[in-house]
Amino acid sequence: MRIQERFDVLTPAEQKLAQFLMDRPDEILAASATELAKFTGVSKATAARLFRNLGYQDFNDVRLQAREERNRTGPVQQIPMPQAAVTEATSISVHLQIESANLLRTFEGLRSDVLNEAADEIAAAGRVWVAGLGIEFGLAQHLRILLARVRPSVQLISENTGTWPEELASTGPNDALIVIAMRPWPKPVSTMLTFAKTTRLKTIVITDPTNVGRAARQDALVLSCHVSTPGDHLTQTSVLSMAQLLSGAVANRLGGKAPLWRELISDLAEEFEDDG
Repeated sequence: MRIQERFDVLTPAEQKLAQFLMDRPDEILAASATELAKFTGVSKATAARLFRNLGYQDFNDVRLQAREERNRTGPVQQIPMPQAAVTEATSISVHLQIESANLLRTFEGLRSDVLNEAADEIAAAGRVWVAGLGIEFGLAQHLRILLARVRPSVQLISENTGTWPEELASTGPNDALIVIAMRPWPKPVSTMLTFAKTTRLKTIVITDPTNVGRAARQDALVLSCHVSTPGDHLTQTSVLSMAQLLSGAVANRLGGKAPLWRELISDLAEEFEDDG
């Protein structure tokens, strides 16, 4: 958690090691500080500086906390992230291991009170706005569809940032904003979150662990999704699963209203099919 809160203020070399520790938390128990530095190609001095910047006295202090967390969470976290780079020839078993590791870490780390608060805000909002850029725009489209099936007035913010001023100006104090943003963090998202904070717009950010602190400092509720792979690309499986979980939680908050809304949509869909 300390790494997530401070990741965006670390140096690039420190971030490299910090990312490795978030992807492979079990390595803290198995390797020395020198070995961790070697694994990630950083110096021992960088490793020592990272641990001090995170508020630890030394690596033994880090290992002690990791051991305590392991004792609390149990052995389910022992699915490791594969070390080999992902290629087109990646086997089904390796792919399954990658996705399982990300899903387990995502939902083991998800606090029920944070999920419930996010669902409450979305259910009670006058309108819901969903935003994302690049690949995350596709994920935002998917989340908008899921939410639009359980409640009315769910809007997708354009991928064209040039229209964001007009769209954000249309939001109101009773609205909720959901932003999906993974690393590398898009700069326009920071401007959007600053606006949301200034106008007290209820904001939920779905992001990866490296950006948790950045989003939290904008007073957003943060739903963290593990998306790492052994290669350079990211996986979206945990984000899609989080979207499904969130929409289901919103439906539960709405009670009987959600089925009635679905029934209305279904009836309209049949009418359009008949007209075709």
